[in-house]
Amino acid sequence: MLSGLLADGPRRPSAPALIASDGASLSYDALRAEIRRRADSLPAGRAVGVCGATPTETLLDALAVLAAGAVLLPLDARATPEDHNAIVARVGAAGILGAPLRDAALLDPRAALVLSTSGSSGRPKDVLLGRDGLVANIEAILDYLPVADHPRTAIVLPLNYSYALVGQALTTLAVGGTVVLLSDLNYPAQQAERMAALRVEGLSSVPASLRLLAAANAPPLAYVASAGGPLSDATRQSMAEAWPDARRFNQYGLTEASPRVTACSDVEAAFHRGSVGRPLRGVQVEAVDGELVVRSPAVMLGYLNDPEGTAAALTSRGLRTGDRGHVDADGYVFVEGRVDDLVKIAGERVSLDAVAAAVRTLPGVRDAAVVTLPDARTDLRLAALVVLDGDAELRAVRRAARALHPAHRPTLWAAAEALPTNARAKLDRSAVRRLLEATR
Repeated sequence: MLSGLLADGPRRPSAPALIASDGASLSYDALRAEIRRRADSLPAGRAVGVCGATPTETLLDALAVLAAGAVLLPLDARATPEDHNAIVARVGAAGILGAPLRDAALLDPRAALVLSTSGSSGRPKDVLLGRDGLVANIEAILDYLPVADHPRTAIVLPLNYSYALVGQALTTLAVGGTVVLLSDLNYPAQQAERMAALRVEGLSSVPASLRLLAAANAPPLAYVASAGGPLSDATRQSMAEAWPDARRFNQYGLTEASPRVTACSDVEAAFHRGSVGRPLRGVQVEAVDGELVVRSPAVMLGYLNDPEGTAAALTSRGLRTGDRGHVDADGYVFVEGRVDDLVKIAGERVSLDAVAAAVRTLPGVRDAAVVTLPDARTDLRLAALVVLDGDAELRAVRRAARALHPAHRPTLWAAAEALPTNARAKLDRSAVRRLLEATR
């Protein structure tokens, strides 16, 4: 049942399959034996949670679940046992591998993976992905990302994140490469040091993580790939300065698409204009009333136990992404924010992402996030949390903001050393809002 997800044999027989942050490694022969041992007696067709004590243990458990024909439910290692139990109960899983498993309902026979995502509403959604879709996505990623030529991949993101599990771990193993697991290291400087020591060749991550690794003097690489949204000028510049000889990529995707949808590299002019790339093999993207819609063999089977949510997302036109954007005449996709980030301020429709982008252009601002807060006079007000450059002062930034269009001018400001992120290394808007509420 690992067909298409694990190479029949590594291209370099002496190369290890997995390397932990402490340098401990596992060969492909040992990997296969360990998968067989762990897969023994797992319930085919049922969801099984995995959350190992280390990233290596988690990945071994995940591969064993897939090998057994069960449905993999990766859990966030940073969540509490109570959170894990809640997800297991909501999904109807047999339990968590390593603890006694109970009987559970059979899921869709096409299913291989269920990933929990908060969604734009904050309500948890359990995305059910098919095995054929995962294989199609892995093959499409390998069409452009040079993993086969540079097969030692660093993973700095948690394995319950589709970008790390599918886009990096399974993709690397599919070509017989070496997965270097570094997500248990808490600081970019530690990750950068181990990347150098373990001779990493390729890296994929989200923009915030890449900026931190660039600042931490990460070693030279053959390729660096970003995903998670459009690349800002600052992120593109950081990548170019830190890895001048590397191929640089930007990608777009979402959990519901297994996850990759588009990609482009720095040799394409559109990369430098902020595009997230062209659709991958077998994928189509169009803008319907300003919202990006995806048709792909890798699109999810649906939201587990949520027929209404599934019907709203999977339409006759394809998968509604919830992202605003457009596709240009050459087929390049541009993402312009979330459909639900449009708000009305004093009667004018405003994009929070566009306001944040405007704030980032102000002198002294390294990064910024913008949210809305209730206001007695105008119903909503714009509030900005900024990361300042060097000795810049917040009051100077506020003065400079007077040059912004009135509808794009936050009225409440606060500064932080870094923007808060969630377990998936994405901006945590709820935490931003709490910080600004405390300032008010």
